[in-house]
Amino acid sequence: MEGGSSPPTPSPSDHGFSPAEVPYGRAHPFHMAIVKIGSHPYLRALVVFAPLGLLSGILGGPQPMVFWLNLIALVPLMALITIAIAELSATLGPFLHELLKATLGNSVELMVGFVAAQRGQGRIFHSMVVGSILCYSLLVLGSSFLVAGYDKEHLYFDRTLTSIMSSLMIVVCIALVVPGIMVTFPSLDTISLKAVVTSHEVRMVSYGIAIILLFLLAIFLLFQLKTHAGIFHVAERTGRAQLEDSDTESHRGDRVQEEHVAVFTPRTACLALTEGVSCLTLCTVYLVDSASAALERGTNTSFPVLIWVPLVGNLAKSLTIVVIARQGHVEAAVRTILNSVLRLTLLVVPVLVLTGWTLGQSVTLQLDNFEATMLFLAAMVTNHVIHEGRTNYFDGLMLCGTYVIAGVAFYVCPGISPSADVVTVNTS
Repeated sequence: MEGGSSPPTPSPSDHGFSPAEVPYGRAHPFHMAIVKIGSHPYLRALVVFAPLGLLSGILGGPQPMVFWLNLIALVPLMALITIAIAELSATLGPFLHELLKATLGNSVELMVGFVAAQRGQGRIFHSMVVGSILCYSLLVLGSSFLVAGYDKEHLYFDRTLTSIMSSLMIVVCIALVVPGIMVTFPSLDTISLKAVVTSHEVRMVSYGIAIILLFLLAIFLLFQLKTHAGIFHVAERTGRAQLEDSDTESHRGDRVQEEHVAVFTPRTACLALTEGVSCLTLCTVYLVDSASAALERGTNTSFPVLIWVPLVGNLAKSLTIVVIARQGHVEAAVRTILNSVLRLTLLVVPVLVLTGWTLGQSVTLQLDNFEATMLFLAAMVTNHVIHEGRTNYFDGLMLCGTYVIAGVAFYVCPGISPSADVVTVNTS
């Protein structure tokens, strides 16, 4: 709360951006933090696991070794992709930038889901999606609140914006569990002898939900970038003002200098993005194949796919969110987490379902009952914690504890066959 004569952190409007064009580039705290983390020597050294993982997969090494080598290789590759996307934000319009973040910003989920869909292994796709949502909404959000608020009485963030985004997250999660509910409770007519939910009906409902989710994404982008862009703009300025009140003069000066640091030129960023996505795609092929081999042997791989793949694959991004929360950017951390979940569920999931349809693979949204239950509970808990726009470190600790409980439950839960993607229920 110290005063000073140094200039305040410039708002988006000071740079000539309209409310609908608030940049997520070099001036954004997430970008500055991911550059520091992604450039760390220890993390950059992990890139050696990429050729090791590919080589082990080509030579047919032990499946656990193939899995872990390729999984660790995802860490530096995702950091590179995230930095490149942030650098390209200065040259892209807001719509293209959001689209790029929704697709390549979720490269781990997108590539793992695509390979699983191509292989007709819907369960791996389901586990990846559920695990990523649980990781973001419970572990990353809880860790952010914990490290940001352990020495503060309360943490504050924009209530209106978080309520809108968390409510949309609940609606999306409800849509994702509908096919599973259809199969579990096929009919209210207890007299009928043909209360059957066929695989065709589950597929049609899944395809319909996927199309509706894409429609919701289009409306949400219109809402965010056009009709109600002022809500997001006000939240951005409020977060900056709160941070400035809690910063010292020296810290503010450091941040103003950091905002003008460029890592890549646009051309170099495109090359880095292409190389990162290409290597990540190859690594995910062997990652999915090794997980599929374990499933076919009857080994329970729900835990690795649900827990380890989202946690390790998005490690750099998750650490960055926690770091910016500790720096005082709680508003930015919450928005980044909710945006990550919404981009995953509104774009990646429906695109993969429809891709499976075009490839002739039965990739539906029929989640396992336990996975669907945990997904819905996580959405409810997250909404309850953030809907007031105020939280504390104990709320974060509870979210982390919920994630640990879910992880233990998935660890002891018996595995599911990868081919058991659709179940036909007959109550006769």
